[in-house]
Amino acid sequence: MRWIDSPVWRRRGIGEGWEDTPPDALVWVSVAALDVAWCVSHDYVGVAGHGSLHGDRYAKFGRWLEAAVFVDVPVVCLEEDGIPSFADGRHRFAWLRDHGLRSLPVEVPPDQAEVFETRFGAVEQSGTVL
Repeated sequence: MRWIDSPVWRRRGIGEGWEDTPPDALVWVSVAALDVAWCVSHDYVGVAGHGSLHGDRYAKFGRWLEAAVFVDVPVVCLEEDGIPSFADGRHRFAWLRDHGLRSLPVEVPPDQAEVFETRFGAVEQSGTVL
């Protein structure tokens, strides 16, 4: 599947009313490193979607990806305890993790970008960000 080796990533725009808010930072992360830290979170999605609070979203993403032109960049932040939490894209991340993706870009709060790069930064980056 072409998406695993070279996905085209799309950043979501800032919504109405948020124009004065600085945009999130884009950080390329190691899927394995982020997954190890995320696996203790309450919103963790395990292998094949196990533990998802939203039934078939994992499987739906896999079906959707077959005809997709781009993949939205997941949005992640660190909770006070340092555990990653997804605001958007946890099922996307889990499906891509389970199908061999090694790195991907994530949007993070600007004040957490350096921590994400230090803890989860990816050496290799593939794909295009729109």
